[in-house]
Amino acid sequence: MKLTLRNLIALELICSVIALIALGRPWVAATYTETGFPSVSLSLSANQLNSSLNGLALASIASALGAIATRGVFRRVVGLAIFCLGAGLVSITINLMNNLDKFVGLEFEQAIGRQVSGWTAETSHYNWVFIPAGCVVALCGLAIAVKSFDSGMSKRYERNSSVDTELTPWQALDQGIDPTIQSPVGQQLD
Repeated sequence: MKLTLRNLIALELICSVIALIALGRPWVAATYTETGFPSVSLSLSANQLNSSLNGLALASIASALGAIATRGVFRRVVGLAIFCLGAGLVSITINLMNNLDKFVGLEFEQAIGRQVSGWTAETSHYNWVFIPAGCVVALCGLAIAVKSFDSGMSKRYERNSSVDTELTPWQALDQGIDPTIQSPVGQQLD
């Protein structure tokens, strides 16, 4: 794959959408049983465990549009923002997985109304999809910030600032000269 702005933005957008979809899936299925009480089962997504991940994933999707809409120094700033969003996705997910017992305990505390211990939990493997997606978002942002992508499309439609002695009919029309009345260099036609 060639390192172009279009490819980087597409890759960043795809990984951001994958991350957003993975956030809504159940990451933890936990069950607490106590004698004399019914068992409490929780199916927790990453959004329920840490809501800041959802905001970062949505901002990452929106930043792809920012990279398209800007150029020059502003595009580099957007690239740095994309890098920070991707790094934030990865670091918060690693923190979430390292402190999963604490977050699940807080959810059981809200569900039952008191602190409990001794639950059983099974984790899914959505974090193994989410962490690489966040890394790719960060790398795409870094590439956008570091590499200069000079788009030729916008320059194609800009006026030529140099004054030529011979103008084509299209250039004459662009400068307000009617080529049917005057020649492009200012002489009358026969």
